[in-house]
Amino acid sequence: MPKRKKPRADAEDEPERPVIADEDDHIDNAPEQEPPRAEDPDEPEEAEDDPEKKEKARKRRRAVARRKGYRHLANRAGYSATLPSGDASRDVTSNLVSISETARACRWVPRLPNATAYGDLDEYKDRLQLSTEPLPPGPVAVVRANAEVFARKAMNEAVQRTFDAGKTRVSANIMMSVLRPLQPLLRYSFVAPMGLVRHAQTTIIGPADNPGKQAPALAFAANDEAQMKAESVLLPKQQDLSKTSDKAVASRKAKVKKARKEAKDKRDREAAEAAKAAGKA
Repeated sequence: MPKRKKPRADAEDEPERPVIADEDDHIDNAPEQEPPRAEDPDEPEEAEDDPEKKEKARKRRRAVARRKGYRHLANRAGYSATLPSGDASRDVTSNLVSISETARACRWVPRLPNATAYGDLDEYKDRLQLSTEPLPPGPVAVVRANAEVFARKAMNEAVQRTFDAGKTRVSANIMMSVLRPLQPLLRYSFVAPMGLVRHAQTTIIGPADNPGKQAPALAFAANDEAQMKAESVLLPKQQDLSKTSDKAVASRKAKVKKARKEAKDKRDREAAEAAKAAGKA
C-alpha cells in the first residue's frame, strides 16, 4: 500500500486549497475489501446452493426472455414503437397466427357430448359439422387473414382501455366491454360456453384443511337451476349427433383408404407389366 504524502512544512503560510483526491489518496482511503450487500450472502457458494434463489433467478430469466420474444414478434408483425400507424390492426407485415392454429380453431368442437356445451342444440350441431368438413390450406389462409385483423383490432382496443384505466393487464371484463357491441352481429356465442360455466359452478376451490372457506369457483344465479334442467334434456341429442358424426367420419376415411389402396395396386400392376415387357424385349 503506498504511503501518504507528507504535508509541506510551510503549509500554514499558504491559503487553503481544495483537496483533490488523486489516485494514491483514493486507493489509500478505500477499504481493503468491499463489504457484501445486505441482500447477497457472504459467500457466493451459498447463493449457488440456495434452491429458492436459483428458482427466482430462473423465473426472472424466463420472464425477460419471454418479453424479448414478444417484442421481436410484435416488430415482425408490424407493431413499431417508432413508426406511427393509422390502423395497426391492418398493418400486417407478418402473421401472428399460423395456418395450423387457424385450422384447429375452425375445427374445434367440444369433445364431451354427454356434458353441457352451448346454450342450444343448433350451435353444437353446426360446430360439429364444421369440425368434420375438409379444410384445405387455401381457405384456411383466407380465414386467417380476416380473423387476424379482427383479433388485432379487438386486442388493440382492449390494451388502450387498459392503459386509460391505469392498469397493466387486460382483464376479462375489459375484453368483454370491447366485444359486447359485436354480440348482435356474431352468429355463435363468444362469451364463456355454458359447459365452461357449469364446470366452474360445480368445481369447489379453497383450502382443503378448512371446508368452511371452500366455495364454488363460480356462484349460481337465481335461474341457473331451471336452466340446468333444460340443458339436461339436450344431452341425449348431443350424444346422438356425436355418434352420427363419428360414423360419417369413419365411413369417409374408409373410402379414402380404399381409394388409395386401389390406386397403389394399380401402380404396382402397371410397374410389374412394364418390367415383364422389358424382360421379354
